[in-house]
Amino acid sequence: MSEFTASAHEALLEEGVAKQKTAEKKPMSHQIFSIFLFCLGWSPLVLSLAIKNPRAMVTGAAGAALSSFCLSGIFYKIGGTKVWPKIMDISFLSTFGILTILAWTLTEDTLRNILPFIDVFVFGGFTLTIGAAWACFKLRFMDQLMLDYVSDEELSHPSIQHLIVRTTQMFLVGFTLMAVIAAVNGTLSVTGNNTNTLRIVLLVLEYSILGIMLTIAQWLYPEYLVSEKGMKMIGDKYPDECAAWEAANPDHEWAKE
Repeated sequence: MSEFTASAHEALLEEGVAKQKTAEKKPMSHQIFSIFLFCLGWSPLVLSLAIKNPRAMVTGAAGAALSSFCLSGIFYKIGGTKVWPKIMDISFLSTFGILTILAWTLTEDTLRNILPFIDVFVFGGFTLTIGAAWACFKLRFMDQLMLDYVSDEELSHPSIQHLIVRTTQMFLVGFTLMAVIAAVNGTLSVTGNNTNTLRIVLLVLEYSILGIMLTIAQWLYPEYLVSEKGMKMIGDKYPDECAAWEAANPDHEWAKE
């Protein structure tokens, strides 16, 4: 049976440090632009919470989504990222694009009845987009996020594949829960059974799920996988896959000595 040894564990940790140093050597312009794109990518959600006028809100969010989509393409062209278009950009652009069309064709009264359900469209759209990409194109949501941090060889490693599958499943479940909570909040508002306090509580609960998912996916679970307990779990769970990867990549630092 193949499992990670202490030397393999040290190699993974050293590789992580090396990649961090490599990231630090990237042009400052790339680092700044990457942070800007991250903020711009999530800005449609901020606009949907901040702007009260329905038409202005969805139009502004669609504009922000379109800007993120286009600028991400430019960043891809100059080598700042390995993949484009990204699933999240497509989801934001399509969701708010459709809502913008509806906003300018429907009456104000109809639009105000739809507005309380905007998060249902957004997070339900995430669920559908992520699920469709996985089912139809074998593209997991976390594949795109990991490509900028690992090589093609490392992407096929059982530990990375495990991380991608588990976190993509987590996002599918989490976005579904967020859409359900938003649907409850919207229904209570439309029927006149909601209170301002309850609306805020449900909204905080909804976005807390997003914060928890991002924390787990970007920090907690990766930290667990590079721990001794995580390495042993991967070695015990995927012995054949680990052996096959090591045989295919004998000179890589992650392979056993």
